[in-house]
Amino acid sequence: MPIIRFVREERDVECQSGENLREVALREGMQLYGLKGQLGNCGGCGQCITCFVAIEGEKSPGALSPRTAVEEAKLKRRPDHWRLACQTLVNSSVIVLTRPQVSLVNGKARLEEARGQQLS
Repeated sequence: MPIIRFVREERDVECQSGENLREVALREGMQLYGLKGQLGNCGGCGQCITCFVAIEGEKSPGALSPRTAVEEAKLKRRPDHWRLACQTLVNSSVIVLTRPQVSLVNGKARLEEARGQQLS
């Protein structure tokens, strides 16, 4: 089973292969949305772009589904490693930073530590 390492939350979560990243994050109680997203998210249709995450490491190529046309349109001015959680399927283990637009205390060190630890 794939493992999703949520860096900000300091948690590893197992999921089924092909499971939607947004659904896993919400089910596990991750704070996926900032204030704007909490007040008015689209419920996973890819229209509000408030569920974006940064993919900070993939265990293998193809760990995630390819970017959808919705993501290509909505994220064209965002970094290449940002994804919409609602449009992303997890095929194998990955490292994810939720709310990448918000600074992370000791962010660089925490990301390096997360990348350095084994993803089972």
